[in-house]
Formats: sequence, C-alpha cells, structure tokens
Amino acid sequence: MRPKVPEDHGIWKDFQPKFMLTNQLYNYAEFFEKILLKVSKNYIKEIVTVVEYRHIFGFLFDENGPISLEKEIDIFYRV
Repeated sequence: MRPKVPEDHGIWKDFQPKFMLTNQLYNYAEFFEKILLKVSKNYIKEIVTVVEYRHIFGFLFDENGPISLEKEIDIFYRV
C-alpha cells in the first residue's frame, strides 16, 4: 500500500476572490430574499418535508449598508 500523497489545493487561490464576491452577493438583502424563495420553492417541488435553515443574522446589507434585525426577520416571514 502506497502512502497517501497530499493533494495540491493551490489551484483554489485563483478562485478565492470569486468565492468572496459570490458570498457578498448572497449577503445583499434583495438577492438573499430571491435565493431563499427559489430554494424554498425547490424544496416544496421536491416534497422535502423538513428543512433547517441556518442563518447568521447581522450580515445582510442593502444599498444603504447593513439592514436591521427586524428587516432580516421580515425577509423570512415574506418567504
């Protein structure tokens, strides 16, 4: 049996800025609501009966900066 050769993950360095940009898009309140709605509709379509959303409050923002906790909660109620 040969010893395991460590994998080289250097390729991901080129993609890291793109991941960071995408992550920021998810935190933009308007996109977040659209994504949450689409994901929820897909779960309904696939007849998923239990869903656990894990969300860290305080990261969503809009064109004016961070949004309030109440506005974040309202997004979940609307969806």
